[in-house]
Amino acid sequence: MNVSSFQKLYQLVKDRPAKRVVLVAAEDPDLIAAASRAQAEGLAAFVLVGDARKIQTLTASGNIDFEIIDSRNPALDAVALIHQGRGDLLMKGKIATSDLLTVVLNHESGLRQGELLNHIAVIESPHYHKLLFISDGGINLHLDEHVFEQMVYNNSAYLKKLGIQHPRFGMLTLVETVNKKIPETVIARNVVNKLSPEFLIEGPIAPDVALSKKAAEKKGQESKIAGEVDVFLMPNTTAANHLVKGLAALGGCKVGGLIVGAKVPIILLSRSDDAASKYHSILLGLV
Repeated sequence: MNVSSFQKLYQLVKDRPAKRVVLVAAEDPDLIAAASRAQAEGLAAFVLVGDARKIQTLTASGNIDFEIIDSRNPALDAVALIHQGRGDLLMKGKIATSDLLTVVLNHESGLRQGELLNHIAVIESPHYHKLLFISDGGINLHLDEHVFEQMVYNNSAYLKKLGIQHPRFGMLTLVETVNKKIPETVIARNVVNKLSPEFLIEGPIAPDVALSKKAAEKKGQESKIAGEVDVFLMPNTTAANHLVKGLAALGGCKVGGLIVGAKVPIILLSRSDDAASKYHSILLGLV
C-alpha cells in the first residue's frame, strides 16, 4: 500500500498488534483525547507519565483505562520505561522539545542510535494528491551538507515503510540557480551531486516548481520531481517550522509529526497542536 493520506495510514496500521506508547508529561486534554481515541481503536495502549493528580482529573470523565505513573521528571522516567521494555514508542506531551531531547540524546542513558535524529512533519493538503513530508522542523538547528545527507537516508528509510519505495526529494531554496550569496543553493547543489546516483533528489529548487509541473514549464525548469515531490528538505529549521504551522493554521491542512533515527520512534509535534494533529502523529509513530 502506498500511503497517500492519513486515512490510508490508519488502514495500514489498524490490524497490527497494539503497541505501548509512553506519553511524556501527559497533563493536557488534547493529548488525552488523542490517546483515548487511539486506545479505543485498539491501535495502542498508553502509559501516561507526569503529574498523576492532574492526569487523573483529565481522564476521570472518560471510559478508557490508562496506566498512569506519577513523576516529577517525566522525560527521564519515560525513557527509562523504554529501556525496561515497558514501551515501544515515546510521545512528547506538555514538555518543551529541548527538555525532552536533552534526555533522549544523552549518550549513556538516552535513545540515541546511529549518527543523526531528525524530525519529519507530514502534511495532508486538500490541494495536493499525496502526503508531503517536511524536514527538519525542530531537531537539527544547523543544516550543513552532512546533516542533509543523513536526513535523506532517515527519511527514505521511513517512507519505505509507507510503501513509498523511491521518494522524490526537493532541496528547497529561494531560486533554482546556484548563487554564492544564497548559501543554501550551494549546499543543495553539492548534496544533490553526491546523492543523485542513489536517490531521486533535485535542488536547488523553489517550492512552486517542486509542487507543480506547470510552474516548472513556465519557468523553463526541467524536473523529474515537479508535481510529484514527496519530501521538502527545507533550508533551515525556522523555514520548516513556519511552513508547517502556516499550512496547518491557514491552509486547511492535516498535520502530524515524528522523530526518526532513535532507538524507538518519537511522536512529536507542537504543544499547541489540537487532538486531531496529535492523533495523526500517533499513527505516524505506529508505522
